Amino acid sequence: MEKIKTFLDIVFEKEQIAQDLKRDKDNIEKYNEFVVNELNIYCEDPYDTDLKRKVEFNIIGKMIGPLSDCFYEESINCPYPAPRYLFKISEYDNEKYGTVWACYVSFSDPDDEIKKIKECFLVASINGELKIVSDFILSSDAKQWRHVDGDEDKSLRLNNLGRLIKVERYVEPTDEWSLKAYLKDF
Repeated sequence: MEKIKTFLDIVFEKEQIAQDLKRDKDNIEKYNEFVVNELNIYCEDPYDTDLKRKVEFNIIGKMIGPLSDCFYEESINCPYPAPRYLFKISEYDNEKYGTVWACYVSFSDPDDEIKKIKECFLVASINGELKIVSDFILSSDAKQWRHVDGDEDKSLRLNNLGRLIKVERYVEPTDEWSLKAYLKDF
């Protein structure tokens, strides 16, 4: 599991850099280049087999143009973005990928005091490289996970990942629902 944790540390560090670059209105191209060449390379872009087209899967999307002036004004006094919290990693024997890791994390740039599980990245080894293959977010009422990006294969649903091999826990959440999920073996 240490290799998965190290992989996520690298991804989250790159995500922080991208978030910081996004705050500079005059460097949208630099931001876009970084997102494409330095961050989203950690995502597997699966092909939609029915439509024969590539499904774009990104941690952060490219910008078409500048955001609102208000965004840039508010960004001036913002501290450097904080890394996501990694709460736990669950390892599964999966029918499609062999081994898949469900990585329960906060949203990006989380609050220091509120530690909530809000997202789950599924990581697998693709051609010998670790890649994020699917992304889930928690619904606003914290009752179910919703697939939002990546591989849509039915064997990649959080309640259907295969045989659980092991779970490692890292940061304990402060939110009641998140703590219950953190303590469960899934």
